[in-house]
Amino acid sequence: MKILQVKVFIVFIYMLSQINKILRPFLMTMFFMMLSEISFSQTHKSTSKKAVKNFEKACKEFLNDNRKALMYVEKALQYDENYLDALLLKAELYQDMWYDSLALISYNRIFEIDSMAYPKSAISLSKLYMKYFCYDESISLLNWFLSLPGQKESVRKIAERELTLAKFRKELVDNPVDYNPKNIGNIVNSSDDEYINQYYPAEEKIVITNFHRFESLVSENVYVTYMIDSLWTMPKPLFENMDAKDIGAANVSADGSEIYFSTSSLYDGYGSCDIYCVKFTDGKWSAPHNINSINSPEWESQPSISADGKELYFVRGNRKAGTTDMFVSYRDFEGNWSKAECLNTKINTDGNERSPFIHHDGKTLYFSSDKHLGMGGFDLFVSRRDANGDWSEPVNLGYPLNSSYDEMNLVVSNDAVKAFISSQRLDGNGGFDIYEFELDDKFRPEAIEIETISDEDYYVAAMEKGNDVTLRNIYFAFDSAELTAESSDGINEIYDFLLEYPDVKIEILGHTDDMGDEKYNQALSERRAEAVAIALINKGISAERIKTKGCGSTQPLFPNNFDELRDFNRRVSMGFSR
Repeated sequence: MKILQVKVFIVFIYMLSQINKILRPFLMTMFFMMLSEISFSQTHKSTSKKAVKNFEKACKEFLNDNRKALMYVEKALQYDENYLDALLLKAELYQDMWYDSLALISYNRIFEIDSMAYPKSAISLSKLYMKYFCYDESISLLNWFLSLPGQKESVRKIAERELTLAKFRKELVDNPVDYNPKNIGNIVNSSDDEYINQYYPAEEKIVITNFHRFESLVSENVYVTYMIDSLWTMPKPLFENMDAKDIGAANVSADGSEIYFSTSSLYDGYGSCDIYCVKFTDGKWSAPHNINSINSPEWESQPSISADGKELYFVRGNRKAGTTDMFVSYRDFEGNWSKAECLNTKINTDGNERSPFIHHDGKTLYFSSDKHLGMGGFDLFVSRRDANGDWSEPVNLGYPLNSSYDEMNLVVSNDAVKAFISSQRLDGNGGFDIYEFELDDKFRPEAIEIETISDEDYYVAAMEKGNDVTLRNIYFAFDSAELTAESSDGINEIYDFLLEYPDVKIEILGHTDDMGDEKYNQALSERRAEAVAIALINKGISAERIKTKGCGSTQPLFPNNFDELRDFNRRVSMGFSR
């Protein structure tokens, strides 16, 4: 075999500590399996007793104390630099410790001395080359290994799979897709994991799940954030008065009347995590309802409801297999959800499929998978439904959108242009962050027009969805509760709304930034709310329909760390009741 030239890599390796724990038993098995097989055919032991003694000590420390094991291996190689058993252990140790460039050197040293000593290590070496986009070297190694006679069929299948992967990834990297992601910023993204759940272009808002880890404790909740002047506001809980904890993966119906989400904390759950629904009726949200036709003793999560409200896609775990698959349920004419059906084997594999997103067009499905051919970890895919209702073979969304890290979920706007992705990248804040980008033309769904909110419907839309809303065109003199002349249009707009909906009662909420004394800010926010109420009362609105409240600086839209952001926090908002 031709000796491969070792390339120099300067890399920053970002991996979770749990991955090490998962891989360690595998590495131990692979290492000792190679050694045991060799012992039945030919020996690679050293003639140096000191080298053998230190190697045996290293084996005892392997995976218990890798640094000590590495010290003994280095001593063994000082006595015999061509000791192949020690070189193999050294390569495995470096790989387990994420010293990839040093592992490459050790593996290549083995092949330089005797390429037939440990031929199966070609698979390990090829994976390292593949990890750093050296696909030609990886392909060459695997072709060489597969040309050798007498290799076990099970090992050959592994090599064939790796060869297919190397060729596939080379093709993706050689033909990159149009992808220019923009991190949506650290007002929303944090050192926790943030996952995009849904995007509403008409309202310029997104729903996200925040997953927080602290030592052995984990928690999650669903938040909503709005865009104001190209900035996303501080996330606020989607559910203000929900008894359930650890709520995640929320998905809102197209008409805004239903919210589907998953939780493990409600008393009527069937499994470790169930899917629930709340409905907005009579001006308020209902209690959570367990969708018992789709929930099971397994884990159900990540719901995605179609725009017409007739299909509900979600993910179910399989504890026995340790995998996840995507399912769909259909709503009948009475509004009941059918028993869940597993999506076909074109989409679901013996690996993990997650994060379904059914686009507004009803025929384009995006999801993530760690088993379909990809760049590594979880990749994102698209499948399209034909006229017969059959889903196509999934198509990888390409490189660099998909990377060697995990890309977990994707949502696409109704106009098929803007998209959001949750990805763990080196330029992020530490965990999964949310990125915004324009989707490459070849992966776009059909563009669907949806009704936008007109200026006249601004308050109506907020009322119908039970949301508080920031009053428009309401201005105060600096450090004052006196409305400026420019506020007359804003007052008239609220007045017209209240005339059109005479049974609606409102609460006016005053807000300030955090500059100055909090008691003063509280009083100022109360006076500003009262100023708006008085202006409406003077125009003829009954005082019984209006409540006021000052919030001081307790409910900012943005962090109070820049003057431009403080301007947005000085505002008046309005809530509704009937």
